Amino acid sequence: LKMTVARIPTTLVVAAAAALLSVLIASVAALQQQPRAFSRREFVTTAGGAVPSISSAAVITAAAAAASTIIGTPFPAAAAYVDPTRAPLEVTKRAFLDVQIGDDDSKPGRIVIGLYGEAMPRVVDNFATLAKSNSYAGTNFYRVISGMSVQGGAIGDSMKGRRGKSAFGDGEPFEPDNYNILHSKEGLVSAVRTADGKCDSRFFIQTTDDGGWADDRYAVFGIVEDGMKYVAKIDKVDVQPPQNGPKEQVKIIKSGLL
Repeated sequence: LKMTVARIPTTLVVAAAAALLSVLIASVAALQQQPRAFSRREFVTTAGGAVPSISSAAVITAAAAAASTIIGTPFPAAAAYVDPTRAPLEVTKRAFLDVQIGDDDSKPGRIVIGLYGEAMPRVVDNFATLAKSNSYAGTNFYRVISGMSVQGGAIGDSMKGRRGKSAFGDGEPFEPDNYNILHSKEGLVSAVRTADGKCDSRFFIQTTDDGGWADDRYAVFGIVEDGMKYVAKIDKVDVQPPQNGPKEQVKIIKSGLL
């Protein structure tokens, strides 16, 4: 009897582990067969060529589904991610950036950004405070990766974009609220990371719908509500490799709240 009691937990654990692995493999295989179910797909180069891989968000969702199948309880990790294309987030504030391309652009373009204050209170507070104080005036869009993102807002290092200054304390970087919002929509605005994963004044605007490369790495805190045509214009400027800095300045001449 003692031997039987001792074996039952081990048997159950092994069986549950085998079932979990089987369901997980099936879930991931299904995702690979249906790429539109997850737009956040990346391609990695191998000896055999380019093969599809799935973002960590997709893998976590698959794992959560597998666990739910076995234990019958929803996994909170699956619900943590928010896809703005399926569940629009609440805009609590709006900021604007007036941007000028080169010296001959007589009519600056205005970019209006809706800020997700409920979902990302600390990152939004930082950006809104800097915008309201006109701290972004004089900074540049220092890197343009056409078809991916335009990056700007490096207060204190406007041309190179190697660092920025937050609105907190003496400008020290801070931890973002979370990485829950997926980069699944053109115009999303995210905080640029420091070397240790913190935020300062820098940000980037996504110029494509599929930004899976940024999931779990960069914190989305808003979306361009007006001015994407001007963002597209920035996205097409000539750049200087290898840093992809614009050959002519793309300068923020004014910022504020609406």
